[in-house]
Amino acid sequence: MNDNHHSPCFQTNWGVRFLCDCDQHDQGISIQKGIAHEISARHIQMLSDHHICPEKRVAMQLIIPPTLSNSPQKIIKMIGNSLLTRILNGKFLTEIELAHFENDGRQELERTLLQHFDQQPFIQIAQRA
Repeated sequence: MNDNHHSPCFQTNWGVRFLCDCDQHDQGISIQKGIAHEISARHIQMLSDHHICPEKRVAMQLIIPPTLSNSPQKIIKMIGNSLLTRILNGKFLTEIELAHFENDGRQELERTLLQHFDQQPFIQIAQRA
């Protein structure tokens, strides 16, 4: 496996908006909100009040706070595949593998993570089988 599959993972509290087409509630597509609890350029663990079924494609907007007080927030649009949802502190924690980014979103996310976290990463992603 090459090193492109391993990205440092950082603990954050960045906002996430995501679309849900939940079959269980028969309400059509809705916009939900969550928090990026941990993130890398390849994965995100998102906390939300909404359960995301496994093996679902999830369209998301990651809302990144500015690094400087007068600069605008960044929004990175991406699509991921939900892997697992579990309960953490009364919220749903969903692990999502990031599969597609709009424009140069993956590179922008990598740059932004380095800007926000210029120290050692919180967690190194373990090699996946």
